Amino acid sequence: MSLSRASTPTLAGLAALSITLYAFTERSVHPVHAEAYRMKLEAVSLMQRAEQTLRDAKRERGIVVDRRNDPDGTGVIGPQFTLTTTDRGAQAAKALAAHPNFAAAVTQMMLQAGVRAHDVVAVGMTGSLPGLNLAVLAACRAIGAEPVIITSLGSSMFGATDPDFTWLDMESVLVQRGLWPYRSAAASLGGGGDVGRGLSPAGRQFLNDAIRRNGVRLLDPSYDSVAREHGGSIRLYVNVGGGVASLGGAQNGRLIPAGLTHRIAARNYPNRGVINVLGERRMPIIHLLQVQKLAREFGIIDAGSSAVKPGAGLLFIHYRYNLWLVALCVAILLATNLVFLRHDIRQQLAGHPHPERMEAT
Repeated sequence: MSLSRASTPTLAGLAALSITLYAFTERSVHPVHAEAYRMKLEAVSLMQRAEQTLRDAKRERGIVVDRRNDPDGTGVIGPQFTLTTTDRGAQAAKALAAHPNFAAAVTQMMLQAGVRAHDVVAVGMTGSLPGLNLAVLAACRAIGAEPVIITSLGSSMFGATDPDFTWLDMESVLVQRGLWPYRSAAASLGGGGDVGRGLSPAGRQFLNDAIRRNGVRLLDPSYDSVAREHGGSIRLYVNVGGGVASLGGAQNGRLIPAGLTHRIAARNYPNRGVINVLGERRMPIIHLLQVQKLAREFGIIDAGSSAVKPGAGLLFIHYRYNLWLVALCVAILLATNLVFLRHDIRQQLAGHPHPERMEAT
């Protein structure tokens, strides 16, 4: 007599048991705090306070906060066109970059890169993404790291484009009001060649005036010298935006992966910036430019592209199964399969006809 499969009632019963146990384990899923939960919340809170401070400073200076282009009133979205606007830029990306959860995302990446309190973090910023600039500084403050900041002052559309309220002015306001002590060590003009090419003489003068009134050193385009000054002690390099000296050019912005990279891939880069020099020393790199991609990766926007609430999302809460319960259910299912299938096959070996065969005869 040849053996056939187990009987249908046995298989149906085991399938029903499997579904029941699966549903039981799914009910055991519970939320838990993500790693560095409190530190991330502190970074988010700092960024929110920074944006409120900048918004208040703008109003005190008689600068309009455009609620159409800055619907959340962050204070970091500037006009589309001014004499210091260097390039095209998307309003949606600039507004999304101001989401406070980016401070938690940068905190997470810094911790993954091994940054701890008192470590030196080199930062190349531009005026184009002031929201992400705030996220980096809030993360440094929450961790206790020491940023060495170089700024490319010009800005693309909807960034820190106001000649009277550039990124350096924002930095000064935040220092004066006690948010954190971080200022740029030096600044370049930005724009073409990082020397203001493409701007009018009046636009370049506005940027030079901002550098002087904020007491910042004007940097030569070959600002790799600043990286060399601190190179031996730098723990991490962070690039924000598309500054030429920092990034090396727009092509590198696409070739270098967004977010944290522990080792930059060897490529024939069209141009080399500070990010390449430090990356070749096997220094961890955080590249912050592709705002939408980063927002999706860190759950700052959901599947429908709607922004989550500050302090909410997968950056802060993970979901876990009760592993003891899962193990118990697996053990029950395996044991039940073993018992019933063996019993069913033994019945066939003992000469009892298969139920389906009995029905057929």
